[in-house]
Amino acid sequence: MKICIWTTSFQADTLALAIAFDQDPSIELVVVTNNKAAFVSEPIFRVKPLSCVILDRDIDDYESVVKKFRPDIVYADNHIPPFSIPKNFLYHWHGLPLKIRPAKDLRAFHRRASRLIGDTKKPNPRFLAQCYGKLDFDHRVNKWHLPAENCRIWGSAFSDLLLSPPYQKKDLESYFNLDLEHRKTILLSISWYFGENVFGVLGDNDEIFNNIIQAANELDANIIFSLHDKYRYSAAFISKIENYAGRCSHSFIKYKSEHVDNLADLIASDVMICNFSSFIVFHYFTGKPSIHILPVDSSKAFVSMPTIKKKQISSLWRRNNKNLWIYPFSENGGLVPEDGKALIEDLQLALSNPAYGKNNADRFIQDRIHLPNGQTCQRIISDLKDWVQA
Repeated sequence: MKICIWTTSFQADTLALAIAFDQDPSIELVVVTNNKAAFVSEPIFRVKPLSCVILDRDIDDYESVVKKFRPDIVYADNHIPPFSIPKNFLYHWHGLPLKIRPAKDLRAFHRRASRLIGDTKKPNPRFLAQCYGKLDFDHRVNKWHLPAENCRIWGSAFSDLLLSPPYQKKDLESYFNLDLEHRKTILLSISWYFGENVFGVLGDNDEIFNNIIQAANELDANIIFSLHDKYRYSAAFISKIENYAGRCSHSFIKYKSEHVDNLADLIASDVMICNFSSFIVFHYFTGKPSIHILPVDSSKAFVSMPTIKKKQISSLWRRNNKNLWIYPFSENGGLVPEDGKALIEDLQLALSNPAYGKNNADRFIQDRIHLPNGQTCQRIISDLKDWVQA
C-alpha cells in the first residue's frame, strides 16, 4: 500500500501515523511538508527517524514525485493538496476540534476536494474522514454534511505516543536548555485563535503574566512559552513575550513554525495553561494538570476573532456561542479558574499535586476519544488496508 502524506502541520496525529506507516514493511510512504529542515532537527526525528522520502513543499518539486509514486492514499491534514489524487483521499484534522469551522471554510473544502475525487457530500468510495469520537462523527455528518459511510471513528493516533513516549524529560533538557528533572515546568500554551488578549475574561494580560512569572520564580519552576506560528502574532506581542520570558529565571520560547515537535512540550510539562486550543486535549493523556483560560465571555452576542489576510493580521466579529463552539467551555478535561487569583491558586496546587484534576481528564477522554489503548495507529492501518483492498 502506497501512502502520500501532504501536511501543513507535521505534528500530533499526522506525525504518529507517519511513524507507524514508516515502520510497517507493507507500506511505502512519501511525506510532503513545509520546513523539512526544522522537522529533521527535532527530538522526535532523532529517536523516531523516518526512512521514507520527505519533501519540502517550498523547495522540492513534490508534484512530479507524487505523480510518479502514484499513491493508493493521499492523506491530507487540514488543507487540501493542490495536485491530482489518482485513487483515494483520507482527510484528517490535526486536533480534536473545539471550534466550529466557518461555513465559508466548509464550502471551500467541499469545492476543492470534490474537484479532486468527486462529490464529498454523497457516498464516495474514494474518500474517508477521520473522527476522534461519536460527537466528532456527528458533527462531521450533521454540520460538514459528509456521508456517514465516509466517516471513521478511529480515536487519536497521537495518543499512542503520549501513552508510550519515545523519550523522557531528561532526554529533552538540551533541547529546551532547561533542568527538567529537578525543576517543575509550566507549559504556557498561547493559541492565536482568540487574539492577543491571552487571559480572556480572567483579567489584564500584564498583571496575570507578572503573577505567573512571580509564582514560577518563587517555586523555582521553568516556563515554556509554547506559541502558534510566529507570523500569527504582531511584533509588539512577540516583544512582550520576550520581555516576560527574560524576567523568568528559567524559560524557553517555542514557536510552532520554528520548533515543530509539540510532543516534547507535553512530555516536558508538569502543568499546562492554555486558552482553549485543541492542543490541551492531548495534554489530558499525560495525566498531568491542565488549566483552561476562558478566552471570551460566552454571554456576549459577538466576539472579535483574529484573521490573516495577505499576510496581515486583522480581526473580524463573529456571532458567539452556538455558531463558534462544538463543546461548551464547561465541557473539558481540566480546571477552569474564574479569575486571575484562582488561576494562580490552581497553578500552585497543580505544581504541588501531579494528580490535580486528573479525574476530569480521564472522564473527558473516556467520553470523547475512541479507545485510547496504545493501538490506535494499528487499528487505522488495518482499516485503511481493508479500504484500499475493497
